[in-house]
Amino acid sequence: MTLRLGLLLALVLPNMALAETTPLNVPILMHGSIGDDACPEKGRVVEVGSEPDSFLPVQSGPGEAPFREIGRLHDGDMVTVCEKLGLWLGVVYGSATLGCQTTILVPVEQTYTGRCDHGWVMARNVNVDPK
Repeated sequence: MTLRLGLLLALVLPNMALAETTPLNVPILMHGSIGDDACPEKGRVVEVGSEPDSFLPVQSGPGEAPFREIGRLHDGDMVTVCEKLGLWLGVVYGSATLGCQTTILVPVEQTYTGRCDHGWVMARNVNVDPK
């Protein structure tokens, strides 16, 4: 029994780690000038549904297939908007968005590489606060 559990963990844990570190299929790009917050807009997830199991899927790219679900947001969750691409928003989210490293350090377009959760969501489900 212990041997089987050890073998199962040896097979499952590396795959779990891979899923957590797999990059987005379509990276979120940050624009701006040095010292600016490249993701200045804040938004709130809306109209996902009132059922306890209702959620807004966070995708690895701006669309459904072939992109995969990498996270889930619920009504009222806060996001930081970094990019708009058609009907999709590139967002950064999580409990500690203050330390998400969205400030431009060099004056070129950059891929978001911060430590916070990030991905693509449908724009219709995010109420973006006006600047």
